[in-house]
Amino acid sequence: MTGTGRTVGVVGLGLVGGSLAQALLARDVHVVATTRDPATRADAADAGVTVVDDVDAVVGEADLVVLAVPVPALDAQLARVGAALAAHGVAPTVTDVGSVKAPVAAAAARSLPDAAVFVPGHPMAGTEHAGWGAADPRLFEGRRWALAVDAPVDLGRWADVAALAVAVGAEVVPVGAAAHDAAVALVSHLPYALAATSAAMLADDPDADLAAALAAGSFADLTRVAGGHPTLGPDMATANAAALADRLDDAASRLAALARSLAGGTPPVEEAFGAGRRGRAVLDAAHAAEATPTSARLDRAGLAALGRRGGRVVAAHPTGLGAAEVEVTVVDPGAER
Repeated sequence: MTGTGRTVGVVGLGLVGGSLAQALLARDVHVVATTRDPATRADAADAGVTVVDDVDAVVGEADLVVLAVPVPALDAQLARVGAALAAHGVAPTVTDVGSVKAPVAAAAARSLPDAAVFVPGHPMAGTEHAGWGAADPRLFEGRRWALAVDAPVDLGRWADVAALAVAVGAEVVPVGAAAHDAAVALVSHLPYALAATSAAMLADDPDADLAAALAAGSFADLTRVAGGHPTLGPDMATANAAALADRLDDAASRLAALARSLAGGTPPVEEAFGAGRRGRAVLDAAHAAEATPTSARLDRAGLAALGRRGGRVVAAHPTGLGAAEVEVTVVDPGAER
């Protein structure tokens, strides 16, 4: 996407939206954006962003619109996008960066004249910080970017968003919206809940000062995200409530079993910690797995299957709107398994 002459619109210039805008500017992509904060508007304009007044103006100027706002704000923003699409008679591709996908896709279906223009997305990148001042143009490098492939997503538009993600350094994981929400409940939302719980236990401990003085890297790593943006954790938990509740119930039962083991029950304590080592080995193996990039033409089902195997798209090529397949370059270490 570097220097393509296309215009990318960004609605919201916080950590993710600001990082995306900066990454695109560094690649000579024209960025038009809107945000409510006057200081951020000024800083973004100084950085080279074309700052406009509202969503309507972004939709009118952009070829691809990224909604980089908190999940609770997406319904209202999608309604504004829908009104702008109808008013302008244009159909730029629209995507988002929210941490849940099924509810957002449903909102798009309600709000947009043609839901096929919407590609639900979620870059698996972030920090415990927030705002334009925390934005980093390298935020997405080496990270995964989930893109939902469920109907009615237009696969040609899907390829456009995939190309955007790859351009800023990410690898794209194709996924179904419901499968995405179940997976991130485990690997993203549950960690936030455990971080909040562990940090709250420290705050409530009668010997909190002593415990804090003795806390080392394991506790700092565990609770890092607990000190982040005050609404991010609650927003994610609420938006993905059912899937997260299932994960929390599972975690609670495992912790209860460990407590029984410590009291002399079964299974033995070693089994719980051994299961943890096996799980970490799965994660390490997935991150270490290598595969030779290969070209492929994949339809909707093929893309979803690639994602389930842990495969990623590392290049996407334009195929035109209404395409039944997309031309992609993939790494697929799970194919042999």
